[in-house]
Amino acid sequence: MTHAEAEPSSRIRLLEAAILCFAEKGFDATGIREIARRAKANSALVQYHFGGKTGLYAEALKHIFSSRPPVPPLPQAGSDASASRRMAIQALGGMIEGLMNELMACSDGSELDQASLLLVTRELQSPRQDVADLILEHLRPTTDHMLACIAILRPDLDRLRALEFIHSIFGQVVHLHTNLKLIRLVRQEPDYPRDLTAIARHITEFSLRGLAIPEAFPGA
Repeated sequence: MTHAEAEPSSRIRLLEAAILCFAEKGFDATGIREIARRAKANSALVQYHFGGKTGLYAEALKHIFSSRPPVPPLPQAGSDASASRRMAIQALGGMIEGLMNELMACSDGSELDQASLLLVTRELQSPRQDVADLILEHLRPTTDHMLACIAILRPDLDRLRALEFIHSIFGQVVHLHTNLKLIRLVRQEPDYPRDLTAIARHITEFSLRGLAIPEAFPGA
């Protein structure tokens, strides 16, 4: 492989520079020339590759989303109700732990990882209209997976009621990430969390109790 072939393409360099710049300053305050300088590329390539700043922003988000681990197949109810419920509880817990590991890995990762997480978090809090469909598409596999779990555990709930429980789960997971410094201060544990699996187990149990799942009340 030649040195030229080993260099990241101008398109990739622009995407990574855009993630860093958009995370630092937001969409409106970031200029194409600034991104191009950081990427060491001609600013005309933004129009060539992405059709302008809006297209670059959308592709930067897609670039981030493409690196996310795939969501497991949707859990399906089988003929054995007890086995199906155990599978759904395990799948829900696995999804929660996966989300937590993903957030914490990005928090402790490279500058690009942290910028990617900041950009996505900001977009989830206040989606831009021109990328709203992209955000929904990104969230859909995780949301559908949780909905499938809840449908097995609480088939009496309609979709909107089930979504309320999913929002609660997301809230617990995101709280750990966005307020980690405060949590460490309150707990007086500067290296918290040391065991993400235990925290994921707690959130899963807390959520199952909120759903009034009998299995979450052993011995009752």
